[in-house]
Amino acid sequence: MVYLIFGNQTPTIKKRLNSIVKEKLPQKDDINFVQYDGSLTLIQECIDDANSLPLGYEHKVVVINSCYFLLKHKPRNKIESDQNYEALKQFIENPSSECDVILVVNSSDVDKKGDIFASIQKKGKTFEILDPTPDQWKSYVCHYCREIKNIRIDNDAVMELCDRTSGDVALFQNSLNKLELYTDHITYDDVVLMVTRPLEENAFLIFNYLLQGKNSAVVGLYRDLKTANVEPVTLISMLSNQFRLLNQISFLAKKGQSKDEIASQLRINPIRAQILLRSVHSINQECLNQTLEDLFNLDLEIKSGLIDRYYAFELFLINFKCR
Repeated sequence: MVYLIFGNQTPTIKKRLNSIVKEKLPQKDDINFVQYDGSLTLIQECIDDANSLPLGYEHKVVVINSCYFLLKHKPRNKIESDQNYEALKQFIENPSSECDVILVVNSSDVDKKGDIFASIQKKGKTFEILDPTPDQWKSYVCHYCREIKNIRIDNDAVMELCDRTSGDVALFQNSLNKLELYTDHITYDDVVLMVTRPLEENAFLIFNYLLQGKNSAVVGLYRDLKTANVEPVTLISMLSNQFRLLNQISFLAKKGQSKDEIASQLRINPIRAQILLRSVHSINQECLNQTLEDLFNLDLEIKSGLIDRYYAFELFLINFKCR
């Protein structure tokens, strides 16, 4: 049988994978259990392996990780031109009774309308690892800290840890391990010191600081992110999206649309629309247009190697004016 496991939560994916493997192979070794990287190995080679059972074994499991070809937005890959997906499709339609193939995608952005996905749903099994809701996330963090790990942690520290790890199980577990090494009683200040904010939240902070004219604060935050190896082009892309969204909201607000109408048309959270509506008055249209052009040119010059990326982006932050 062919299995597909996909989602954003790597630890949960591994747990599901191990559960299937344990069920299929009570006694696992390097001969009856084989793993491939799907972004480096041709799919037909993996299927050839699945069709060959080693001597002395009754069953075999082949795991194919990083199945990029199942993504909705398939990235470029040097082996793509040599891929023979018909081999996989034929195996899904007529699976070996002696071998199970498990496809793994560490992303929720799987093409559910694709032929391969449809075939697996019909002939095999799919496991979608869903991201937790905010309430589920808080319950999970509390339970994991206090019941599973038996850690002394303050309530406000738990809430801050929830916010800073934003439903990412791997990030949460790594952050908690770091905190455990740092102290045996985790406080709010410990979390602030040891766990960085999500990148999206930091990008939004940079955006707000710029609109508020807090250039020194934004430069300080950027230097912290630079220390954490965050690339300027990533921040430029995120900032561009924020200013572009602000431009759209400004346009719709001038047409007389309400907060809810704007949120519906732009498909964003009404609370986010309300916050950005307040920000519309912090920057005039001419400056908004110029900022979008400056960010575009900055991104182009950095990617062309014409300027130093760190120096150029910091200079943009220092010189930014919204009026």
